Amino acid sequence: MSSKQNAANLLAAIQRKGPPGSSEPGATPVTVAEPERARQRSRRVEAAAAPAGRVGKPVQFWLHDEDRRLVRELAAWLAGQGIRSTDSMVIRAVLRTAKTGGELLDAYRQSALLDGRLRQHKGK
Repeated sequence: MSSKQNAANLLAAIQRKGPPGSSEPGATPVTVAEPERARQRSRRVEAAAAPAGRVGKPVQFWLHDEDRRLVRELAAWLAGQGIRSTDSMVIRAVLRTAKTGGELLDAYRQSALLDGRLRQHKGK
């Protein structure tokens, strides 16, 4: 086949098929497979477009044995209510129910006494 014949065949094929999504009778829409990289990129863009109020960030907490015991106790209570919770959900629920005031201040001071990072070191 010569290049002129190839060009003529391609031109005829292009003229037979309209652009994708055209409503011409007899026109068949052309489907182009989306490459895997483009699909992954679009998923990342969709994930980034999620509402800011619903996106969390991983956080690491240092919990003493007493703290873990309290989280487990609260989780056990929730289990008695028919709720299967995680430690993270228990902590989030407790944070949402916490109120400022003297009780919070007392609890902070008590936990600060146990925290080695906040201990006052003797002066020189």
